Amino acid sequence: GDRLLDVGCGWGSLTMHAAREHKARVTAVTLSRAQRDFVAERAAREGVADLVDVTLRHWRHIDGGGYDAAAAIEMGEHVGDGEYPAFTTKLHDVLRPEGRLLIQQMSRGAHAPGGGAFIETYIAPDMHMRPVGRTVDLLEGAGLEVRSTESLREHYTTTIDAWRTTLEDRWCEVEALVGETTGRVWRLYLAGASLAFAERRMGVDQILAV
Repeated sequence: GDRLLDVGCGWGSLTMHAAREHKARVTAVTLSRAQRDFVAERAAREGVADLVDVTLRHWRHIDGGGYDAAAAIEMGEHVGDGEYPAFTTKLHDVLRPEGRLLIQQMSRGAHAPGGGAFIETYIAPDMHMRPVGRTVDLLEGAGLEVRSTESLREHYTTTIDAWRTTLEDRWCEVEALVGETTGRVWRLYLAGASLAFAERRMGVDQILAV
């Protein structure tokens, strides 16, 4: 019966797991109408519509508070360096005392660019990565206590390689869906990302704070 805030809920995997397996009451927030509709339909189909409230809203406009837990899964990269202090303050403020926060997001090595012109032009124009220690500093600056940090870098390399295999195995479907040019962009991006994670120029981390 805990209350969970899922910021940038994507296609609802965490939201659905929390509602279905733990009977959590979940507020899921997204900027995508397609994601909102998909998550709402999935919640109804799986019988947890009474536990899931999915809303179209920017993180700045999240209201209310007293959440037992909040999560931002690979959403923080898109907040921007200038907005990140306000983002961490918002996450702090929506939690009850001793409420838990889980952040999973990509990071970069101290001397790595963490994005670059290709990613910013073709993949994610708003992508911002920093060394994980800097993110920890920002969370602590917002009044949160960081309890643990875990790198998932090696796992992410394996995941990206699985995505690449699927892309190649289903290339005809990819071309039909998005066209050859976009498909080739993503083929190049996944190859480069796999190498960047393998060489420790990029990472992905889970941070637990209260």
